[in-house]
Amino acid sequence: MSLVVGSWFMRQPESIRPAMVAERLRAATGLEIEARSTEDTLRIPALREELFDWTTAGDAVTVHGFMPAHPYLWENLDAVMGAAGGQRSTAGHVWRPNPAHARLRVHWSTLSPRDRFILSTRSIFGARPLDRLLVRGLT
Repeated sequence: MSLVVGSWFMRQPESIRPAMVAERLRAATGLEIEARSTEDTLRIPALREELFDWTTAGDAVTVHGFMPAHPYLWENLDAVMGAAGGQRSTAGHVWRPNPAHARLRVHWSTLSPRDRFILSTRSIFGARPLDRLLVRGLT
């Protein structure tokens, strides 16, 4: 199974903990975020996604998820990390936002029922084929 890697450079990387990110993601999205403190894993049941293996090395905070990157989760994670003072890594192997998905950086309740349906659909064979409808902005 392939992984998505997200990495942000932080002024105070030691202050970024999964439980804090869970609180901020919950506030930003309105979704239930389960923080498992012993495993450093965040589980998002409505999206059937997890963020795991949080590490801090130097001034970088890195987290992993399973491929393909969930557009709503990763866009909102990037927004939370940016609001905490993070600057996304420009390394070639890390997640980068899709400009077409920028409109997903909103509370879950403000999305259309159609978009919520698409975003809550499981990946199929390592792909998210319905996400192309989000890119087209057919809401």
